[in-house]
Amino acid sequence: MARFLFTVVPAIGHINPTLPIAVELQRRGHEVAYATGADMQQYIHEQGCAAFTAGLPSFNNYTSFALRRMFQFQGLLSNFFFFIVLHEYNRRLIADLPDIIRSFRPDVLVVDCITHSAAHVAEKLRIPWATNHPVPGLIPSRDAPPFTSWGLPPAQSLAMRAAYRMVRFGQGIFYRMFDPAFNSIRASQGLPPMRHCVVTSTLSPYLILIPTCEGFEYPRSDWPDQAHLIGPAPWGKGSSKEQSVAWIDELPRDRPVIYATLGTVQVFRSVRFFKTVISALRHEGYCVVMSIGPVLDPKELEPLPYGFRVERFVPHALILPRCTAVIHHGGQGIAQDCIYNGLPSVVVPISHDLYEIAARCEHAGVSLKIPYPRLTPERLRTCVKTILADQAIHAATRSLQATFRATNAGETGASLLEQLAATKKPVYRNTQRG
Repeated sequence: MARFLFTVVPAIGHINPTLPIAVELQRRGHEVAYATGADMQQYIHEQGCAAFTAGLPSFNNYTSFALRRMFQFQGLLSNFFFFIVLHEYNRRLIADLPDIIRSFRPDVLVVDCITHSAAHVAEKLRIPWATNHPVPGLIPSRDAPPFTSWGLPPAQSLAMRAAYRMVRFGQGIFYRMFDPAFNSIRASQGLPPMRHCVVTSTLSPYLILIPTCEGFEYPRSDWPDQAHLIGPAPWGKGSSKEQSVAWIDELPRDRPVIYATLGTVQVFRSVRFFKTVISALRHEGYCVVMSIGPVLDPKELEPLPYGFRVERFVPHALILPRCTAVIHHGGQGIAQDCIYNGLPSVVVPISHDLYEIAARCEHAGVSLKIPYPRLTPERLRTCVKTILADQAIHAATRSLQATFRATNAGETGASLLEQLAATKKPVYRNTQRG
């Protein structure tokens, strides 16, 4: 049997897509552990996995100047501060990982797409490593639109393709601004510098696991040979710290149940978001469940109208089968969980990759989009009514749901990692080459 060490940023949206794979590996008799932030330790343990403390405690309570600015701004400014946060995080992570690896002695390191330090340590120690990439749009492609904070649609003309080439050129200049900072971490491990290190250094030459499938992610002819689309990896189990969820079974069945969530990281804009949800839907007769996250004080939303319920956290695996539609921020996890459960949604992207995920939802025909700066009660109310009634959206959602349900990310990902552990060689889609 083999040992697998998952290095993941301390955010539920990055941890959850790895859990079906980790649990399946354990079911097959392998030893699995996580290296992540201290605030995530209990959550990892409650999912049945061992955990080591590494890097920052979490992104929920991390209050650095850069993190606050990251959520304050949009577009390039937001990305600028995001990369600063990543650099701060990875400088902390690089100090913790060597001791963890010496203790656990993994046969394979599974690296999150933004745990750069884990990739550098694996490269230095020559440990076979795989990338779990829940944000596949970051993988460079000539076929897909540039991955930006705007959510650009696929090119429909020669002019759009030419414009996108210019955008990619500008992105290259932007990424190179951060090469000195991120290459300094590589240099601390005696590794040579890389160009566009912030994007490319976590792309494993051995194996890249992508927890989605075509139909949601744009089709490409230039996926790396070691990249495997394994299908979505839904994981909605909660924590024992959360309140009882028996109330979910008591939700009404004679009227629509609308679920609204902003995830666990987008905490700086949550008051306006949830107050807009309340204002938009208070007179519509729906049952509205709002998952407000770990920071917002529920008292700020009082008094709640009839039919509204506030919870800090609700396991998606339990709430989504009882829902009629969802309002969410565009996280990859909740977006794919909605489709997996056949639910249309209204996406309110705020920053970073959320605009890209929203664009994919819209392109797939399963959602309507309201950019956060344009969010008003009137727009939200109109969109909710539309997704409840529009048969084209329902048909697209059911079609993509069938595609999603035909995959099993846990089994597929575990089998690919087993192959890497056994051969210590790249695992290519073309089995003859592999």
